[in-house]
Amino acid sequence: MAGVTELAALVGSLERHLGDPFDDLPLSFASARAHDERETYPHLPLAYLHAWSAQDYAVPVSAGGRAVDVQDSLALVTQVARRDAAVAMAMCTTSLSYMPIWVAGTDDQRRHYGQRVMAGAKMCWGLTESAHGSDVLANAMSARKADGGYLVSGEKWLIGNGTLADHLVLFVRTAERGGPGGFSILVVDRHTVPAHQIRPLPKQRLHGVRGVDTSGFRLTDVYVPSSALVGAEGRGLEITLKSSHSIRVMVTALAQGCADTALRLTTDFAVTRTVFGQRVIDLPVSRRALVGCFADLLIADVVGTCAARSLQVVPEQSSVFSAVAKHFVPSTLERTVTELAAVLGARYYLRDHPRYGVFQKLKRDLPITGFADGNSLVNLKNIALQLDTLLGARDTPPTDRARVVFDWDADLPEYRPWAAEPFHRGGDDVLLSLGTSLESLRERAVTAGGPEADRLVRCVRLGELFIGQLARVMAELSSLPRRSAREYGQSAELFDLAGQYTVLHAAAACLGHAVHSAGWLEGTPLAGALPTLLCLERLWHRFEPHRRFTTSSDVEAGADVLHTLHATGKSFGYRQFSLAKEVGT
Repeated sequence: MAGVTELAALVGSLERHLGDPFDDLPLSFASARAHDERETYPHLPLAYLHAWSAQDYAVPVSAGGRAVDVQDSLALVTQVARRDAAVAMAMCTTSLSYMPIWVAGTDDQRRHYGQRVMAGAKMCWGLTESAHGSDVLANAMSARKADGGYLVSGEKWLIGNGTLADHLVLFVRTAERGGPGGFSILVVDRHTVPAHQIRPLPKQRLHGVRGVDTSGFRLTDVYVPSSALVGAEGRGLEITLKSSHSIRVMVTALAQGCADTALRLTTDFAVTRTVFGQRVIDLPVSRRALVGCFADLLIADVVGTCAARSLQVVPEQSSVFSAVAKHFVPSTLERTVTELAAVLGARYYLRDHPRYGVFQKLKRDLPITGFADGNSLVNLKNIALQLDTLLGARDTPPTDRARVVFDWDADLPEYRPWAAEPFHRGGDDVLLSLGTSLESLRERAVTAGGPEADRLVRCVRLGELFIGQLARVMAELSSLPRRSAREYGQSAELFDLAGQYTVLHAAAACLGHAVHSAGWLEGTPLAGALPTLLCLERLWHRFEPHRRFTTSSDVEAGADVLHTLHATGKSFGYRQFSLAKEVGT
């Protein structure tokens, strides 16, 4: 896929196929609520997506699929998730289970399993075990050498598609001693395993995404041929870490889809509901809340999309970009939806309401994005352990490299997931480009006029304040006690600084995006400095919750942009995709 226009056409095609979510269709809100209430797997919605060839976008072109750029898949999954996060999760489970094969499989393995995915086969990623959770190096499922292959025994728990998967992609212990080189990846074709050697574990009933198959299995001496080994023996941890980068990014799409629908439903209510003689959206407190939540979605769009682009532009930094996105986007949007629930009021609590009944479902669905495929603490730890090198870097990244991350209309290099580095040993291009981003905005402010110039000046001022916060974080990091590596790496203070780092990364990303995406945004409702100002103020409130940088006029202008996108059926992101009712259905 190429630029913004081409991606908009792809999303439009999917939207036309799926139709209005309020109509009686397989991916309607009514269908989502029904599957949720009955806790049933969404077979029909997934078949409807398969009819559009959605799974083809999980398989690289070289293996016969249509996957080119990660941001394309991110956008498509977001559109599915805005209708039903459970369907999006079920679809992604197979897509993301294929990632270890894409990362390290042979050409034949990529083609074989890619064809199976496109034909509708289901896969699962057998990583977690009940006794060990995120501590994967403690995993016990073993693969003992046998004639021409391995005998696999052990249990996997809380696995997406654990019961329904046709192919089990397994993280297994191949060296009794364990350790980083003691694990490997094997693929088990379920239908070749005698029934007595694979025992399904019960589906776990969930608070949200109730329809998905989250279960597990126990294997007993299952023979797996050596040809089913993915990558070299002992490379399982490396393959898992490289695969996790795209998985982290893709999970953020579920959160963005839920939040888009939450804001859309609340805006529906706010523009039609009258209280105290005024529309809800005209009440200053409600208007400011809606505009703040709108800014959250724009920030999440920037962080998520830039992370997706980083997988192709700077794969050596993808461990940082993806961990920031996986921590920041779900945690931010979970708060956003809670704030929107307060505006929506009692209607958010009504399960059967024909228009607002899906709100309570998505509010329950969204939190799973915070812990699925690596919880928030795991991702904070990934950032925390790299903070010294991230904050110690001083070199400004090449302008062209930063431009391709921030300019979403720029062509991307080929996606090579095997090029990802499990851990980064340098700086973060987003933060390293902060100074040049501010300089560009200063120059723009000189030539701009009226409110635009004033807003640009305030954006620059906020950027300077974020630089001050960055200096403070660096100083606090250097002052942390380091009596032992273990004590330092697990300190609550270090994790707190890592959380603040994600906010600074988000702010710098918003500023870089403002500089490099201005061209293709020209003439759209999201052109100009206003969206960036709203985003930066929202982020600054993580440090000073009550300090204002926007005026009532800015908030009113932001509400006008929100209302325009809502009224014309556009998505609440910078690319403003046309939604079903506005593209011909």
